[in-house]
Amino acid sequence: METHRTHVEDAPTEKARIVIVGGGLAGLLLGYVVAAACRESVSVTLIERALPETPEASLDTRATAISRESKALLESWELWQEVSAGAQPIEDIHVSRSARFGSATLRDPLQDLEPMGWVIENSVLQQTLISSGAVQGVTLLEGAEVVEFSATGDRPVLTLDTGDALAADLVVIADGAHSSLRSALGIGAVHHSPSQFAIAVNCETEAGANGVAYERFTPEGPLALLPIPNTSSTRARYNVIWCAHKERQMELLALSDDDFIEALQAEFGWRAGKIERVGRRTGWPLGRVAARELVRSRCVLLGNSAHTLHPVAGQGFNLSLRDVERLATLISSEVESPTPFDSVERLSVFADMSRGDHEQTIGATSLLAEMLDSPSMLIDSVASVALSALDLSNGVKRGVAQFGMGKR
Repeated sequence: METHRTHVEDAPTEKARIVIVGGGLAGLLLGYVVAAACRESVSVTLIERALPETPEASLDTRATAISRESKALLESWELWQEVSAGAQPIEDIHVSRSARFGSATLRDPLQDLEPMGWVIENSVLQQTLISSGAVQGVTLLEGAEVVEFSATGDRPVLTLDTGDALAADLVVIADGAHSSLRSALGIGAVHHSPSQFAIAVNCETEAGANGVAYERFTPEGPLALLPIPNTSSTRARYNVIWCAHKERQMELLALSDDDFIEALQAEFGWRAGKIERVGRRTGWPLGRVAARELVRSRCVLLGNSAHTLHPVAGQGFNLSLRDVERLATLISSEVESPTPFDSVERLSVFADMSRGDHEQTIGATSLLAEMLDSPSMLIDSVASVALSALDLSNGVKRGVAQFGMGKR
């Protein structure tokens, strides 16, 4: 991927100019998909202040859960083959509650020839998207930052910290939950202050890999263990997302590795075996954000700029993949028109196509997170009974599992 750090030339071109601000997974993916589908009709430039560095230690990587529907999309974009070697299948999902009776194992008995999902390290996805984008002609401006954004003229103009400027036919805003470009457009967002805070860490256990993902509900929030590949041994490795209240999170982040392992083992139990090693811990607040609008004149919101979800069901990136498909389809249609991207009404088709999916996914994950955050005695009792009943009902389990696999 061509990389510039200081100078940007806005050369005359007959191609429609698409500028993506934000080099996270959603922005990188859209850049590749659009360039691959419309290379003769568009030029794609991606601006990213600082791409995450690839971690040197295998226990310091971060990972993303991929649903069956998302895997099918990656296949259609000819990306799955590039990342599948580093994808850990999820054969079953075990759901339990801390210090309470009731548990369930989710699987899809009607389609058991394929895993329920996969876990892929973010560094694998990132490097694949960067290299694949390069092949398709995406220009990556790494180390550049937008310091001024004007969308009041005929074309949006982005001024970089180098003093150079880019004019665009379409700006895709993917610069995160606290998007400065979203604010510059005057687009409001619904913010839910965090009652929970997350810790992400990888761990290795003495047990062998079994393809099971674990979701354990604690009094302060969910604790998830997602299996990740381990190329150095047959022992199981997991990407751990531990949600707790702020005081507890701060305590856990301050512990030594040995004390953290002891706390994690006590909270999670022994289903995955004895926890022997952990990697570097990171923490962040689990506030939720939903933009009030997705489209303005020649501007579209994508990824965390549009919606930031609680990680309780691992749906955030999968929702963004579906958004990428919808937006790429719209862009492919627009570049065939005599004046692409000049109609807010046509761009709003993306928002119309996305609305139901956003409402369903955000609503379901938010409700689950709120119900299980210091639940009442009634909810506490009902949840345990519901988990026990869930383990006995194949029909209900199938529906829950299919939601997790991305089926809508």
